[in-house]
Amino acid sequence: MTTNDYQATVAAYAEELRSLFAPEPAESRSAKPGAALADTLADRAESLAERSAELLDQTTAFLADDDPNVRLGAEQSLLAQAAASLRVAEGLMAAEAAEEEVETRSAAAQAEPAGFDDLLALLETPLELTGGDVAVTAALTRGRAPVASRDELVAAANDAIDQVLGGVGAFGKDTLAGLLGLDTALLKQAARLVSGELAELAAKLGQQVSRLTAKAVTFLLQAYDSLLAALGQDATSALRQQAAAWIEQLQAGEGMSQFIGAALQADLVRDQVAEMVAASQQPAETLGATQASVEALPGSFTGRTKLAGQILAGIALLKRIPAARLPMVELATAAVYIGLLGFVVYTGSDYVDAPRLERIGRVPGVLHVVEMGLA
Repeated sequence: MTTNDYQATVAAYAEELRSLFAPEPAESRSAKPGAALADTLADRAESLAERSAELLDQTTAFLADDDPNVRLGAEQSLLAQAAASLRVAEGLMAAEAAEEEVETRSAAAQAEPAGFDDLLALLETPLELTGGDVAVTAALTRGRAPVASRDELVAAANDAIDQVLGGVGAFGKDTLAGLLGLDTALLKQAARLVSGELAELAAKLGQQVSRLTAKAVTFLLQAYDSLLAALGQDATSALRQQAAAWIEQLQAGEGMSQFIGAALQADLVRDQVAEMVAASQQPAETLGATQASVEALPGSFTGRTKLAGQILAGIALLKRIPAARLPMVELATAAVYIGLLGFVVYTGSDYVDAPRLERIGRVPGVLHVVEMGLA
């Protein structure tokens, strides 16, 4: 598949996404366009779901591209697709709520669905450019090449690790707050099931719901599928084995900072970096260049996880809708939370180079950057 094929699918997806919540034409010249009827909206959502699945499959193929920026761009595209699917789910459930309250709420008073322009702008950008925006790029300096002492390089590595741990910990704390508000039994089920099993269970739980709510769950599960695709097969397999244990640890009261530090084996990495730097005979210029590369890592981590933060904020909005309390919706929501937590934790592992935690493997981490810089 070529990037032209991918961009053609993006264009078709964008067209359907933009028209999903478009109002029905006015019945007369003097009348105003009205909100799409439930059946019309459900039909549009069904067509969009098929297009969304096609785009997900095509994007996933680029995660194995030879160009590292294309790989990162595909990852960001998948996150944008997850965010879009979540907004669609929210809009469908909001439309369902509006249908139920039609006797007391006018169409003019209904809240507008969240827009998609920001996400589509990212999707329509070539993958290599999107990836380049979040890649690890050391800052350029004028004049002399940077120099550093061994102590300064070790301090820079420790600071980079601390910044990544802080980012993962803050995200994990917000995710945990959302998870703990869900039904415990459904949460445990979501932590142990793979995508197909989740869809099957959600369908059983939702046999009596409306088409709009059922389609909303379809898009929640597509958001989950996009997150798993962004993780990659190895990290997804690891998440399936570890998610339930992680949640149990956090529910038992283990502090988020302590949990993240242990998961990413930060102290072990610090010790390995210190030993490596102490044993190096490289000059100050090499140490300085290595330090500059290390200092670029936290910014790349922040860029790569920005969309995950947007998805997390979107779930908080979705949970305000009454239909979000239905078991099938809570199950799908729990799955998205778990996928998000897994993505951020394993992305953090990319940057810290945790020895025993699975890594997504799209950027060199602190340990690798120091090792290569001092080779």
